[in-house]
Amino acid sequence: MKSAFEFRGSGFGYFWLMLWTSVLTLLTGGLYFPWAYAAQQRWIAANTFVNGRQLIFTGTGIGFFLQWLVIMLLTFITCGLYAPWAYCRLKKWETDNTDFA
Repeated sequence: MKSAFEFRGSGFGYFWLMLWTSVLTLLTGGLYFPWAYAAQQRWIAANTFVNGRQLIFTGTGIGFFLQWLVIMLLTFITCGLYAPWAYCRLKKWETDNTDFA
């Protein structure tokens, strides 16, 4: 029985994505991270199919930037105790911005 989920991404495609987004994140002292993460989610969605229907990710770096700052601040202030809530907040942002193409 064939799975309803299919992933068509390639290792080279992901390598290239991680290379350029990592370089930009390093060059900006980490400020580019929300845009890098949004680009990664777009790539994952573009290569994921459910019952033959492609996913699309509509989130943007600027749309994630403020949430990312809050996550980083609360995680730092609580010495990491906020991490489980941060992860759930991140996953909520991802799912809120993922749909079918």
